[in-house]
Amino acid sequence: MRIRTNIFIWVFFATVVPLTGLMLGATYYSQNAYQQVVSRDVLTSLESVASELERHLQDNQELALGMSRAPAVQEFLPVLAGQASGRIPPQSRLLRSRLNHYFEGFQTILPGTFYLRLLDVNGNTLVKVSHNTRSMQTYESLSGLAYVEQEINSDTFVQRLRELVPNQAHALELPHNQFNETLDQTFPLLDYVVPLYTGEQWVGALTVTLGGRNLDRILDNASRLYRGDLFVVENNPERQKHHGRILYDKGSDIRFSQIRSDSVHVADKYSDQVLSEVVDSTSGLYLSKEGGFHNYYVELNPYRDRLISWVLTSHINSDVITSPYAVIRIAIALLGVAALVITLLLTDIGVRKVARPICRLAGRLKAYANGDHAQRAEEKQAIDEIGALAQAFNYLADTLDTAREQRDRAEHMMLQSNKLASIGQMAAGIGHEINNPLNNVLSYAKLLQRTLEKTEYGDAQTRQRLLDDLNALRDEALRASDIVRGILNFARQVPPQYSHFEVRPWLENTLALVRQAAKSKHVELQLECDYDGELEGDRSQLQQALINLLLNAIQASPADAKVTIHCQAEKQQLQLTICDEGEGIASGKLDNIFDPFFSTKPEGEGSGLGLSISLGVIEYHNGSLHIDNNPQTGVTATVVVPLRAVTVNQKPNAHG
Repeated sequence: MRIRTNIFIWVFFATVVPLTGLMLGATYYSQNAYQQVVSRDVLTSLESVASELERHLQDNQELALGMSRAPAVQEFLPVLAGQASGRIPPQSRLLRSRLNHYFEGFQTILPGTFYLRLLDVNGNTLVKVSHNTRSMQTYESLSGLAYVEQEINSDTFVQRLRELVPNQAHALELPHNQFNETLDQTFPLLDYVVPLYTGEQWVGALTVTLGGRNLDRILDNASRLYRGDLFVVENNPERQKHHGRILYDKGSDIRFSQIRSDSVHVADKYSDQVLSEVVDSTSGLYLSKEGGFHNYYVELNPYRDRLISWVLTSHINSDVITSPYAVIRIAIALLGVAALVITLLLTDIGVRKVARPICRLAGRLKAYANGDHAQRAEEKQAIDEIGALAQAFNYLADTLDTAREQRDRAEHMMLQSNKLASIGQMAAGIGHEINNPLNNVLSYAKLLQRTLEKTEYGDAQTRQRLLDDLNALRDEALRASDIVRGILNFARQVPPQYSHFEVRPWLENTLALVRQAAKSKHVELQLECDYDGELEGDRSQLQQALINLLLNAIQASPADAKVTIHCQAEKQQLQLTICDEGEGIASGKLDNIFDPFFSTKPEGEGSGLGLSISLGVIEYHNGSLHIDNNPQTGVTATVVVPLRAVTVNQKPNAHG
C-alpha cells in the first residue's frame, strides 16, 4: 500500500472519524442529559401541582368534617333522632330555619360550593342550600317533616351510609344529583359525606357537593413547561363508565367546574396508554404510541377511602425537546464531509514532504547495514519528525562505537554479581551447618532442664542457679537460631509467587500471628481497613514482611500503648501504615535502618535483618517502604504496593 493511501487512511480514521463520532456522541449525551433535566423539571412541576390539589381536596374533607361539628348542626341532631323514632321535637321548625341560615351564611365564605345537604336515616334531604338559597319543603313524608328533594328509595345507598366510619368525611356519589336538572351522573367530583350520631345512634348525614372551581384555578395557574398541554384523567376501576374520562383539559375546554352531560375519555383525544402506565409506576414518562409526544405523568389519590385516582399528565411535543439537537447533528454531518475533502488535499501535500526524505534515509540505513559505518543523515529537515529520525540514526551510529566498552563493563559487573551470589551461597551453607549444632544444643539443654527438675538436689540455691544457667543457654541458642534463619532468608532471595487474596482477612490473620507477642507486652493492636478488595502478590512473603514491621512496632512500644494499622487503596495502590507509640528512632540512625545486621534494639534482642528482608520483599513487589518518626512520639512505617502484579521484570534490591 502506497504511503499516500496510508496517510489518508490514518489521518481520516485518526481525526475525522473520531472527532465526528465524538461530536455525535456528545450531542446524544447532551440530549439525553437535557431530557433528564426536562423530565426532572416537568415531574417536579407536576408533583407540586398534584400536592396542591391533594392539599385542597384534604382541606375540603376537613371543611365538611368541621361543618358537621358546628353548633347549628349539633342542635339539629335531636330532630333527626326524633324523626327516626317518629317523635319529632316541637322546636324542629326553628332548628331547621337556624340550620338553613347557617348553611346560607357559610356559602358566602365558601366560593365554588354547589350544595349543602342534611340527610335523615333514610337518605332523604331535610335541608339543602345552594348558591346562598335554601330549598323549600315541597315533598311530604310519613315522618311529619317535609323533604326538600324527592325521596331516593335506595336501600343500597342507605346501607352505605350506615357503614360509614363516624367522625370522618367520606367520598360518595349521591343519588340525589340524578334528580336535578343541572347535575347528572357525569359530575366530576364526588360528594363529601359525614355520618351524624347522637351518642351511638346514627341519625343522618351531612353532605357537601363541590363544583371544582378552586381546582380549575390551581390548574389554570400551573406552569406549562416546554409548551406542554396539561390534562387530568380519572382512573376509576369502580365504574368502568367513568374509567379514563378527562376531568380537566384547558385545550379542549374541559374543566372540573363544568357541568357536562357527556364524558370525554382519554382514548378519544390522546391515548389510554396513560392508564396502563400508572399500573407499574405512580410517576414517570412514556412516549405516545403514535410517536411525536412525550407524556409526563403523576398519579394522585383525591379520596382517601376510595380506589379512584387522578393522573395528572403534561403532553409535550417531542420536537420542542429534540429539534435543537437534530440541527446540530446535521451541522456535524456537513462538517464531516468538509473534513473529508480537506483530508484528501492535505494528504497529497503531506506525501510530497514526507515520502522523499524517508526514502533517502532508508537508503542510508541500508548502506550502514552493509558495512559503511561512515554513513550519517542530514539532520536539518523541513519536517521535525523526519529530522528527529535522522538524529536518531546518527545517535545509533555514534553509540555503536561505545557499545564495545559498555559490553566489557557489563561482563565485569556480571563477574562481580557471580561473586556476590557465591558469597550468598556460602552464607546459606554456613547457616545450615550452624543450625545443626544449635538444634543439638537446644535439645540437650531441654533434656538437662527436665532431668534437673526431676532430680532432688541438696542445695536449692545451686539447683536454681543451674536451672537459670540452662534457661540462659537455651535463650542464647534460640537467638543464634533466629539470626541464622534471618541470614538464610536474606541469602535466598526467593521470587514472589503471585496470587489473588482478599486484603481484610489477610490482615486479620497476620494480626492473629502477632497478637500473643502484643499481649505479652501489654500492647493493643487496632486495625482500620477502608479497603475490602483483593491484592495480587505473594501472600506469605508480604505477610512475613508485615509481621517483621508489626513485631518491631510492638517491641518499640511501652506497656499499655497502642499500635494502629491503617489500610486504604488509592490510585491502584494499597497503602499500609503501622504507627506505634514508642520513643522513635534517632535521626542519625534513620539512614542505616535498612542495612543488613543493623539494629536499634538492645544487644541480644534482634538480628538486624527484619527491615532488610521486609524491604527486599516489598521491592520485589514493585513497592516502597518508608520509616518516619511521628511529630510527637513513635514511628510510622508506610508500605505501598500495587494492587495488581507488575508484568515487567524487576531487578531485586540489594537488601532483598
